[in-house]
Amino acid sequence: MASTLKESKIYQSLFATSIDGIAIIDQRGIVQDVNQAMLDLMGYSRDELIGHNISILMDSPHREAHDSYLSNYQHTGEAKIIGIGREVEAKCKDGTIFPIRLAVSEFEVDGTPYYTGIIHDLSEEYRIKEKLNEYAHKLEGKVKERTVKLETEIKLRESAQKELLSSQKLYEAIAQNFPNGTIGVLDRQFNILFMEGTELSEWGVGSERLLDENYIQLLPEEVRSEVKGHLEEVLKGGHRDFEIHSGEKVYLGRSVPLPNEHGDIDKILQVDINITKEKQAEEEIYNALIKEKQLNELKSSFVSMASHEFRTPLSSIQSSASLIKRYTELEQQDQRERHIDKIYSNVKNLNIILNDFLSLEKIEGGLIKNNPQELQLLDFLNDIIEETSPLKKDKQVVEFEVNHNTEFLSFDPFLLRNILNNLISNAFKYSMSEGVIKVRTSEDNEGISIAVIDKGIGISKEDQEQLFSRFFRASNAINIQGTGLGLNIVKRYVQLMNAELTFDSELNKGSTFSIRLKT
Repeated sequence: MASTLKESKIYQSLFATSIDGIAIIDQRGIVQDVNQAMLDLMGYSRDELIGHNISILMDSPHREAHDSYLSNYQHTGEAKIIGIGREVEAKCKDGTIFPIRLAVSEFEVDGTPYYTGIIHDLSEEYRIKEKLNEYAHKLEGKVKERTVKLETEIKLRESAQKELLSSQKLYEAIAQNFPNGTIGVLDRQFNILFMEGTELSEWGVGSERLLDENYIQLLPEEVRSEVKGHLEEVLKGGHRDFEIHSGEKVYLGRSVPLPNEHGDIDKILQVDINITKEKQAEEEIYNALIKEKQLNELKSSFVSMASHEFRTPLSSIQSSASLIKRYTELEQQDQRERHIDKIYSNVKNLNIILNDFLSLEKIEGGLIKNNPQELQLLDFLNDIIEETSPLKKDKQVVEFEVNHNTEFLSFDPFLLRNILNNLISNAFKYSMSEGVIKVRTSEDNEGISIAVIDKGIGISKEDQEQLFSRFFRASNAINIQGTGLGLNIVKRYVQLMNAELTFDSELNKGSTFSIRLKT
């Protein structure tokens, strides 16, 4: 069936609000679309009907003869059901047979014929008719002995018939088991005459409790005035759709006028659908777009930073490589080694920049997780100190003070290794060439702390507020090579480990960064 028909607002509205089952089939009898009322009535899922022959909803002999009905109509134009309508029997998925009123009409989309079948459940009408017939039979049996009371009893029967017909029309206008929401009828003062739906069980109330309650007064105060305005327009003959926010839930309200037998609008059909999940999905998509935008901004910032940070070491590497070519004599070995050391140092700095960016990108993408292991803490810390020793300046010294008794501790070795590597390398970088860097452990009832202490350039109070921001460089570190990503990565790794990060720093006197691991 053409997509333009399915996308039609009229098509969607009819399918969504019809209380009767609707099925659309092609000229071969294959189901193209069904509404929710049809699925609820017949007990099938959408996938079990769409793409299958409509005859599965029929009992013998109509099931076997259905395709011949269509073929005969298409060749002769003689309609037995199409455009006529009649009462037949339908068969549910569980085998239940029940009476229906079937109306079939033909339409074309892009020159292709389709057929619309509308099924109205007659079970309640048959039951009512049977009850009325039984009642009439009893009346007729007693007519001779109750001649005097005949007129009164006829009036009672007419009154009962009128009430039953009135109730039947009301129940045809509402859904008995409206999914994921409520459906109700309001009077002109917006009092509830009827309300049912699965959402009532979520609210913990029964439909009887809501009778005669004012619909407007049941809403959150902040939306009452707006919703009242919509309902007043419905009483004038309009249709209204609006959203109602109630706590963490969001509902789509749909209001339709209900005219009486004289054509006057004296009631409103009020449908409220819980669209909380749909709204949450929209918000998740929006947040994903924001995150993608932030990642793009991060990449743009990195390109800007990298173009600056890469230029100096690359220029130095190029210069040193050029000079090495000139030092060809044996007695020029010292000059060659000095430039080789420069190349090594600059390559190391470039590698740090790339590793910082790759680590941040993995964090942003949710690729890094906390995977704790039971490890020997002292051995681990000794390995870290040994790993970082090549980063020391010529006369810098590392002092390791152990003040904890716990031997084994559960932590993620990858995360903690990167945290301590960053903090210790920063201590080397921002300290004097003859400074002492301390790595100190301590223990209390809550956990073990690992502190990295230096007597370097320190951080000003003003810079401390933005210290963990991406690409931030302290004002006194502008001329020292770095990406401004290290401490941001440290903080996020600490959060992944569910640990605590604290620091204390004073300008020109040094800094102390501490990681507390819970035991």
